[in-house]
Amino acid sequence: MTWSDNPQPLTVLIVEPHETIRSMIASTAKKLAPSVTVVQSSNGVDAREKLNYNDIQLIISEWKLPKLDGISLLQYVRSNPRTAQIPFVMTSATIDQGNVMQAIQCGVSEYIVKPFSSQILLSRLQRALSKPVRPMKAEATEQTEQKEHITQVLVVDDVADNIKVISDILRKDYKVKAALNGKKALQICAMEPQPDLVLLDIMMPDMDGIEVCKRLKADPNTQHITVIFLSALEQTEHIVKGLELGAVDYITKPANPSIVRSRVKAHCRAIDSNRLMRAQIDTMMENAKLRDQFDTVNQQEVVNPIKEIQTASNALSTHLNDPQKAQQYLDFIQQNCQQLQSHLDNMQALQKIERNEYPYNPSSLSVNSILDKVILGLSHIISKQQIKIANTVPDGLQVKAEQSLLFAVFTHLLQNALEASSKDKAVTVSAQSDNQFHTIEIHNSDAIAQPIRQNFLDKFVSHGKGARSGLGTYTAKLLTEQQKGYIEYRSDEQSGTSVFVSIPMA
Repeated sequence: MTWSDNPQPLTVLIVEPHETIRSMIASTAKKLAPSVTVVQSSNGVDAREKLNYNDIQLIISEWKLPKLDGISLLQYVRSNPRTAQIPFVMTSATIDQGNVMQAIQCGVSEYIVKPFSSQILLSRLQRALSKPVRPMKAEATEQTEQKEHITQVLVVDDVADNIKVISDILRKDYKVKAALNGKKALQICAMEPQPDLVLLDIMMPDMDGIEVCKRLKADPNTQHITVIFLSALEQTEHIVKGLELGAVDYITKPANPSIVRSRVKAHCRAIDSNRLMRAQIDTMMENAKLRDQFDTVNQQEVVNPIKEIQTASNALSTHLNDPQKAQQYLDFIQQNCQQLQSHLDNMQALQKIERNEYPYNPSSLSVNSILDKVILGLSHIISKQQIKIANTVPDGLQVKAEQSLLFAVFTHLLQNALEASSKDKAVTVSAQSDNQFHTIEIHNSDAIAQPIRQNFLDKFVSHGKGARSGLGTYTAKLLTEQQKGYIEYRSDEQSGTSVFVSIPMA
């Protein structure tokens, strides 16, 4: 249902410093519902105060606001229980990926780039009202404190007065460094943070600007640095050679302040665009990798059990008059349903734990009662591969944990041990205790494959298991740590593999 279908009144807070834009947004917002009240504000502090005494259902805010910026207002809204569920639409003339990601981390509902039409605005507002409100992530505050990238400019000239003139022109907008010779310039360019742009005098003693440019462009670590030459009018031949080496522009001396500022600004825009493009490519590659991993997980953990359930259901329908066989197929269906539900629960818990949002609720649990259920759930693997499993954990061993999480931990680790048992078809489960923890040891005779032995507990690590996702041991590790415990392991060709799960005593 949209607000236009809802007879309830809608109150919208519009935070925008420019009155004409505020009026346009207000006119569009009034189309959202039959009864819309618009509350307007020109700065973040006033908007925050109006939130305290108005019942607001939607916020539309510019990023760059006087007194309190839009991202700070968004953080205030999301961190206040009274306002945390209000859809928040951010508008901005900036399309910088860092800003967009920061807004997403802070829980923005929609991010609209100016200029925009009223039709685009209306569709985005309707979408913001129809979707669940996204919470602010824990790391968003830390990201807000990080400073935006400040462009680094290096001025290279053998005359100190020339450096001072150009530095004074640029210092207000850029981080300016200086070098009196080519050798020092190359040293600065090789150090972090590297300059984004070099204003390079052509005529210098010992090493001229042409040679400095040549070396910068020949070095893979510095060839990305933008070079603009500083030259006298009569140095045309040198300028041409420098441009052929990879410089992008030149500025004639004596330096004209307005020309220096405009040329540097133009090339810094190109630098920022390249930086944004590289970040977008990195994001695209990471997203592609995550999609591949998600497809792999679904294929193994979701699609396969569903296929097994369908196959068993078809077989069951043809053996309804044979109670023994019907029960076997029914048990198989139930096992796959349990596996599917367990996977979905684990993925949901894993996502919340990774976002630091999991509501952990421990209680006193019997280790053996959990292990018995796990072993029963894995009985199809045990019988199919004819593996002997020995559980010597003493009765009465109690831990402080959460049942669903501990069940998932033991399931992942025992299934991993069962599937890895090829030498000696046996898995043993035992326990030892100290003053604070009960430690459950799961042992099988096969060693962890050498390529993954050092990162056995990392995410998406798998070896020799076809399309398996490689999430099992990683999930077990995170779920154990969520329960204030820890996992260790030992593996070699002689003694096989032991995984130790330490959980706090109840």
